[in-house]
Amino acid sequence: MNLYIKKENFVVKKIMIKSIILVLILAFLYIFGGQIKNSFYVISSPISKNLWESGKVTSNFFESFFASADLKNKNNGLHQENQKLLLEISFLKDFLRANYELQQALQTGQTNNFSLVPTQTIELDSLNDFILVNKGQEDGIVENMPVISSNGVLYGKIYKVHKNFSEVMLISNKLSVLDVKIQNDDPSLIPVYGAIKGNGSLSLYLDLVSSDAPLKERDILVSSALEGLFPKNLLVGEILSENKNDLKPFKTAEVRPFFDIKNIDNLFIITDYLKK
Repeated sequence: MNLYIKKENFVVKKIMIKSIILVLILAFLYIFGGQIKNSFYVISSPISKNLWESGKVTSNFFESFFASADLKNKNNGLHQENQKLLLEISFLKDFLRANYELQQALQTGQTNNFSLVPTQTIELDSLNDFILVNKGQEDGIVENMPVISSNGVLYGKIYKVHKNFSEVMLISNKLSVLDVKIQNDDPSLIPVYGAIKGNGSLSLYLDLVSSDAPLKERDILVSSALEGLFPKNLLVGEILSENKNDLKPFKTAEVRPFFDIKNIDNLFIITDYLKK
């Protein structure tokens, strides 16, 4: 019995001691809790700050990464749209240029009573002074038909005809000979005639001009129609310089051609001159 009472008293004392300790701890935390918290924050704030900054950097990195990826996708989309617009503008310019040249050609045809078939250049052989155009037998094209630009510049003649395209011999071809005259502003003067001969490499020269005929720089040369192949008054070129040799009955001259084969897309074939 006494042993049971002693054990019970010991348990009660243990509970009381724990209660007192707990009360003291709570009182200590209540009195010094602010200081403890402050000390804890002082100790832990550098670590927390570093973790916070690291988190912000990581967050900013991912935000920047995704923003950059999104911006790149948008830029790619804008680049593609820009290229599409440039292509559409290019086609529109080609259409407007072709339409403008067609209007000019119609005026040229009406003025000279020509029937014209529009054609496009598809290949240039500058070594042999030939071009290919996209009209052929199916379009009623035959050999020796003259080929001009919309503003009446003579380019050459149809040399060989295929089903859907034709070969054009330029007037600069070494086999080409074209009768011309010097366009004179004074109708009282006797016309000066000569022959334009191809010199190859898209160049030509004036030959067979009488040695006493007056020639000067920038004289305009036009077709004379004496050979019966080309209509008269088509623009050919202008004189750059005279080459005179007293030992020869004729003189020659360097000529700048008016055709610009490297920058021309649309040409016109005169289809009815040979029938006249």
